[in-house]
Amino acid sequence: MSDHRTKVAEKKRLLMRTKLLDAAMRVIGEQNGTAPVIDDVIREAKVSRGTFYNYFTSLDEVVNAIGQEMNNQMITDILPVYNVLDEPWQRAAVGFRLFMVRALLDRKWASFVIRIEAWPHTTMLAKYMSGDLAAGKARGQFRIDSIDAATDFLMGASARCIQAVGQGVDDPLAYMDAATRMALQSVGCSSALCDQGVAFSQSYLKSWACGELTVSRPLWALNLNSKDGQLFLAHQVDAPPVA
Repeated sequence: MSDHRTKVAEKKRLLMRTKLLDAAMRVIGEQNGTAPVIDDVIREAKVSRGTFYNYFTSLDEVVNAIGQEMNNQMITDILPVYNVLDEPWQRAAVGFRLFMVRALLDRKWASFVIRIEAWPHTTMLAKYMSGDLAAGKARGQFRIDSIDAATDFLMGASARCIQAVGQGVDDPLAYMDAATRMALQSVGCSSALCDQGVAFSQSYLKSWACGELTVSRPLWALNLNSKDGQLFLAHQVDAPPVA
């Protein structure tokens, strides 16, 4: 009986924490120039101030928790298509482009995620990115001095590119190609490998989005009937093979 009560209490606590996080996401996602405060979250969640402080000490703590969960969920969503790749340059190119594709097909997600000022190093994103960078350096594909510095650089660049694509650029597909190329250049890939990475990531993700690969797709990757989705499907890059 005691064990049952403990499980019920844990479930209630998890549900309330989720309710507060969901309310904070809606408040932050809908803000228009005015920074949200705890009272906004309390009103949205329809809970007391005391209930809020039973779970979080500040709004910053809520935002950090949301940021970590969103990053982890994004990695969980893309693992089926990303984690089957063996070459570090392929993983880097596909992973970097995937966040921009998500921003193109899911602008609400992009509008929220760019409000997270810092992507913690404890997220799955940081761990996978660091692992890929270390593997690429060991294989001679990447020429970098510091794994930590390269991880910070790419995470920052990824966040800015999400913001740009989500808010709208003149030619989002050309922007993605250029950004992917620069990401690979930043970790010391050869010119030929940069070209290959741009072409491979574009064609591979198109095949994934179209359901041509035998891997699962998250709901946001199914949004291909929109104007942006059709634009993505029509895009094609040709690049020479790696020398």
